[in-house]
Amino acid sequence: MSYLTGDPLSVRIRIAFGASIAADPATWAWTDVTQWWHVPDDVQITWGRSSGAEQPERSKISLTLKNTDGRFTSMDPRSPYWPNVRKWTPIQYDIDLGDGVGWRNRFSGFIRRWPLTWPDASGLMALAKIEAVGVLGRLGRGKPPSRSPLRRTIGASAPVAYWPVEDGKTAGQVASAIAGHPPLTLTGIVEFTPVDDYVDLGYTVRFGTSALVDLSAGGRLSGTVPAAATQATSTRWTVTVAAGGLDPATTAGDVVLLEWTTPGATPFVRWRLVAQKSPTRTQVVGYDAGGITTVLIDHIGLSFGFAQYAVSCRQTGANITVELYLGDNDPAFETYSGPGTITGVVSVAANAAGTTSTAQMPFGHVAVWSAQKPPVDFAGRVDASGTTVNAAWASFDAETAHVRFARLCAEDGVPLSVPAVPDLLATRMGAQQSGTSLDLYQHCEDADQGLIYEEGFGLGYLPRASRYNALVALSIDVALGQLGMPFEPVDDDQALRNRWTVERFEGALAVAADQQSIDLQGEIEGSATVNLATDDPLSEHASWRLHLSTVQEPRYPAVSINLATHPELAAAWCACKPGGRVQVVNPPLQNPPGVVDQLVVGATETYRGRRSWRATLNVIPASPWDVATVDGEQRVAVDGSMLAAAISPGDVSLLLTSTAEQGPWTTDPADMPLAVRVGGERVTAAAIGTQLNDGFDRTGSNGWASALWTPFNGATSEYSVGSSQAVIAPPATSQDRGMLYLAGGPDQNIRVRIAGQGTPAGAGIVQGLVLRYVDGSNYYRVVLAYATSGQVSVQLHKRVGGTLTGLGSVNLSLAATADVWLRAAVSGTQLLAKAWANGQPEPPAWDVSAVDSALPVGDWVGVLGRRDTGNTSPTQLVYPHFLVEVPQRVTLSARGVNGFSRAWPAGTPVDTWQPAIVSL
Repeated sequence: MSYLTGDPLSVRIRIAFGASIAADPATWAWTDVTQWWHVPDDVQITWGRSSGAEQPERSKISLTLKNTDGRFTSMDPRSPYWPNVRKWTPIQYDIDLGDGVGWRNRFSGFIRRWPLTWPDASGLMALAKIEAVGVLGRLGRGKPPSRSPLRRTIGASAPVAYWPVEDGKTAGQVASAIAGHPPLTLTGIVEFTPVDDYVDLGYTVRFGTSALVDLSAGGRLSGTVPAAATQATSTRWTVTVAAGGLDPATTAGDVVLLEWTTPGATPFVRWRLVAQKSPTRTQVVGYDAGGITTVLIDHIGLSFGFAQYAVSCRQTGANITVELYLGDNDPAFETYSGPGTITGVVSVAANAAGTTSTAQMPFGHVAVWSAQKPPVDFAGRVDASGTTVNAAWASFDAETAHVRFARLCAEDGVPLSVPAVPDLLATRMGAQQSGTSLDLYQHCEDADQGLIYEEGFGLGYLPRASRYNALVALSIDVALGQLGMPFEPVDDDQALRNRWTVERFEGALAVAADQQSIDLQGEIEGSATVNLATDDPLSEHASWRLHLSTVQEPRYPAVSINLATHPELAAAWCACKPGGRVQVVNPPLQNPPGVVDQLVVGATETYRGRRSWRATLNVIPASPWDVATVDGEQRVAVDGSMLAAAISPGDVSLLLTSTAEQGPWTTDPADMPLAVRVGGERVTAAAIGTQLNDGFDRTGSNGWASALWTPFNGATSEYSVGSSQAVIAPPATSQDRGMLYLAGGPDQNIRVRIAGQGTPAGAGIVQGLVLRYVDGSNYYRVVLAYATSGQVSVQLHKRVGGTLTGLGSVNLSLAATADVWLRAAVSGTQLLAKAWANGQPEPPAWDVSAVDSALPVGDWVGVLGRRDTGNTSPTQLVYPHFLVEVPQRVTLSARGVNGFSRAWPAGTPVDTWQPAIVSL
């Protein structure tokens, strides 16, 4: 049987009665209850998140089971499943498409309600309308307390006794983190206060604990270990304490960080971890039954600041092995081995000698493990990229987001699926905050911009790096009738945020704004507080969020498919996960043209019996997540480019202008064909060329022997061409002469090679370029001015109404005898120029610039020359080469690639079809 060929859908519903949800799901025993499925009622499954949601949402299922015999009645002793018909029992809903793959899981979760209904008044038929949620629903139950990094880490490491010592300011005792265990007793003057951050040379360590008890006034902590813990540690034990304020300059004497007893052991029945004042030592001291002491470990040096310490002991044949941990778990800093036997830990005490200090002396996180070494990391680690990641006592600072999320899930016993993340794309986080599990999970997602979702009975995480350039997981062809309803594109501002403020936890902030969007649509602000390791990437994070929330595309609240009428989509749909790419091809004519390209973030599936199956997808635009890759389809964005002249639907070429900052588009044949966006139309550029590249390889007089050139001012006899150079021979009358070329648009980028003829005699000369020429009384000019002193300068002028006005100039270190290239560009109100010696590379920077709005139009450009009054040489001004690089001529091999072609006016924006976006 195969659903793909018209047979009914195979459905399996299973419940794990009596399962412990704290155990591995692989150990659960499942009961198939499909035969009691009440088929007439819909099965509805919701997974993922809503479109635009900024945090994951719990999945859920609703289905109905027949309960006429009461088997699904909670607390009914007649049920064969009694007493396990209870809330939070695991349930799975699977389907088999009959394609050989087997059962595909569509929901795994926990039953939160078993309400009973009677569909008619007879009472002969009863139904159990089950409602279940995924693991996020389970983790979100109740009101869990906020927990510090140390509290979480030690608590998850299976201690047999643990006192966090994070009690309230006025606490009179220290509560155990383990239910049913006795508290520690406070003796003397104590106060619960926050532990101060460690700051040195601008680097801050945030300690991984909330307020601890300050024992600087000589106070003590003491208490007994429960009998079960003593028994568990009878063959091996590890004890730990976190403490600070041990600077010998402030302490009154040696500080007994931790004391513990092991009655019946030989030879040592009492143990002390001592911070010796002078000389500074960290010692492990053993006491026999007669009170005789033995220094077992004498570690040179002492940590003055807040740190975590541990001592372990295990039986090794006839000897005991004792280890002191002040750093990484393996190896220990110091080790002792000698004859003896071990027994379990009976009591513990902190600051057992009641030492005082003039500075804060915090103590806390006293724990005992049945382990031969600490099961938690004390010193941090160096990760694969060579970065040092701090341990729990220093709040895991510099940990990457995906690694932190995996660790948090492991601490909570939640299975997690996460792909590998390249080091260069990993997000480094700051100090882990105190918080609930869901809060801390969200901090990881917010910092990395990944996606948390439910997968099976655990979680999945799609890191930001894996969200880029998603492959197509599902293609829906409207022409084949595969698109269902609703399908309602909307252009609204629900997701629009054109100004973002991103702040780091207790750090700096950065702002990014899209001024064009603000001008057109008004300011709509977004803000986020993220836990990044440093302030450095804040501006990039603000810009990335701005990029995501200003995409110029319709929003699709829902994309629907009917899998009953189009079962050919079923297998691909079952493989879709959050972040998968979904494309709607051949959309309705009234929809914006082209493929509807989206990323699925969630869905609702509705099953009616074994044949009807519909899915409504929650989606977001895919294009913002398409980033530049080596040899990818994306091309560098060319912001500010536009049509220099209008085109009609049948035109197969166009004139393209670009800004001076961006420069001309590529003319390299290796970059062709190139997909280009003109307005909303996709066209294919077969070639992009320099509009005019004139090397003057012709001969003529009374002009430049080409109809492309038109003289202005003077007699035509003053213009000639030959020997691969153009010549202007003006009289020495201080009047401009020149040749003009119709460029076709007011944004222009041109250059000319000027032949060096030595220092002028009698008076200076100018040679250069004309831009935005309207008539002989209105144009910009950019010239090289050659003075009789030998000085060469670049000068910007405007001639308006016949009056010449200087706009800027700069002297250059160029010889008057050298051939020089002069480039000039005008874009909007900006005029720029630079010059360099022939044979040298063009410098990246402009030599001189000006802002002027006097001449906003003028489609002509050209070459200009002038001899000032009194000049006697040279008498001819020579130009070997001239180029018009903007506007550019674009030859098209295709129009309307995305399904339509139309006329576009001059000024229409032009860009690459897929502008290259740099990933965060």
